[in-house]
Amino acid sequence: MSNIATPVAALQSTEASTNPAAQGVVSHDTPNGETLVQGHKAMHASIEQLVLEREVWQENAFRTSNEQLYGLLQRCYGLYKAMCEDSAEAKALREGLRTYIGLKGHVFSPSTHTLTRIVKCVFGSDRRRVSAYSIVLRSALAQSVGVMDVARFIRDAGGVEEVRLAKAPNAMSAKQKALVTSSVLAYKNMGVFSSAALSGSFNDVAKAGTQTVLIGVWQADGSVVVQAVVESATALNAALASHHGEVRDAAKKQAAQAQESSRADSKDAAIQAAAATAVIAEAVPA
Repeated sequence: MSNIATPVAALQSTEASTNPAAQGVVSHDTPNGETLVQGHKAMHASIEQLVLEREVWQENAFRTSNEQLYGLLQRCYGLYKAMCEDSAEAKALREGLRTYIGLKGHVFSPSTHTLTRIVKCVFGSDRRRVSAYSIVLRSALAQSVGVMDVARFIRDAGGVEEVRLAKAPNAMSAKQKALVTSSVLAYKNMGVFSSAALSGSFNDVAKAGTQTVLIGVWQADGSVVVQAVVESATALNAALASHHGEVRDAAKKQAAQAQESSRADSKDAAIQAAAATAVIAEAVPA
């Protein structure tokens, strides 16, 4: 009871100065109708406040303040936990979330987890971000992490991306994709380009055998005018990781074609076998 009631009390304390309607959400003295209204208002005000804070974080500290992100995720988790109790207040909060989703026009499948719904309401419609944050919070829920321990849970795991990858073992980081793609390209050669200007950029023999990124412009005849050499490991890894998707899609297409060919061969073999059986049957006297 205490673990569930605490987030609601925290929500009230943070909103009391700006949203008087949020006060008294967990009061057991109010009639059911008033409790429902208060629950709706508390849910709407809580999410709107989180949205405002998310916008501030995204605009001012997106790249540098992971701790602020973890705090937002912790509060989303606390909001979910506050809805889990078998009480009139928790029911009102659940109804409030449903009406908020309807007002904002969000669409979810019946199987979408409530944590995912809350995350989307707070962080917007960026599918990859919503998916990653939802995985983190559902991982915390599966491990029975307490509301006040969510930020530490994410921090100890190495961050949002590490939790996501641990939950989806087949997923690959950008660096892993770059390594795989680099090994695939080691035996591929689309041609050699050389020029005095390009050779001038080659100022260290230790670069021989290493990969680099060229910025070029397609020409109408299919050739490419090379405009710059990018000497950046980050840019190289990003380019290789991006190409990984093309390599993967090509492999899937090749596998599908091979499977289809195998099915066709099996079908032909079955037809030939059936035809041979019919010929033998006709040749044998009744």
